[in-house]
Amino acid sequence: MCAFIANQTNLMTLSLKPLPAPMFSQPEQDRALGAQNLHIHCLDIRRFTADHYADADCIMSPAERERAQKFVRGKESYVASRWLLRKVLARYTGTASQAIEFLRTDKGKPYLPQSDIHFSLSHSGDWALIAVGKAELIGVDIEVVSAMRDLCGIAESYYHPQEFARLQELKDEDQAEYFYRLWTLKEAFFKAIGTGISAGLEKIAFEFEDNKLEGNRLEGNTISAQIAAELCRDADEWQFHQWALTAQVYCALASQSEYPLEVSWFDALSAPAFS
Repeated sequence: MCAFIANQTNLMTLSLKPLPAPMFSQPEQDRALGAQNLHIHCLDIRRFTADHYADADCIMSPAERERAQKFVRGKESYVASRWLLRKVLARYTGTASQAIEFLRTDKGKPYLPQSDIHFSLSHSGDWALIAVGKAELIGVDIEVVSAMRDLCGIAESYYHPQEFARLQELKDEDQAEYFYRLWTLKEAFFKAIGTGISAGLEKIAFEFEDNKLEGNRLEGNTISAQIAAELCRDADEWQFHQWALTAQVYCALASQSEYPLEVSWFDALSAPAFS
């Protein structure tokens, strides 16, 4: 763990508020997408069956099937995430899953041509997520905590100095959570703007304000950001959300919208149209 730079009093006050768990909606609820809502579909890959894999093989493009064959590890996660992507987008666009075509921006971000549906896909470990909305800039990230990573070394090299200093002030048991909460938020933001994290993780710094927890939802502006001027993004136009899917799995959503967005979660394998 990191060397501490704070005194014992600070250690007692810099504890993290718990993240909410996602509140899943029923498959028939909240399906219509409008300017003020956003949907996240979640797939537990451990529940993906042989029939699902066969279905995925049928709807993937030739290029996707070719890429799947090149995986030494992680083939199952890749195939399951492509199934999720195509099944969910088919539901919102009215296009057959196997007929969906993707284009990429000059930075490599995939998008649907001639569609007002925007999306972001992420997978890690046994989980895959896709966020879908009308807001053009959407990014989602999910990460499974790994004890093998040099968290402090990564934070010192790549995070904003303010974030690294706060990481050092936390108790040992809170440092991994704080690291991954920052990591997922940064990944989500850079996926939303389409640059990837090579643009510089230190160019956005996050602060976690006091949380007001109502049921399973966080109320109020609990996550704020400072964005470097060279990214040409106004932090006031961005919304950030975060959840703990399990005690060791964190996910974050970043979106640019003039409206306060209502986020609904769905279990992909509980949706009749996807099975």
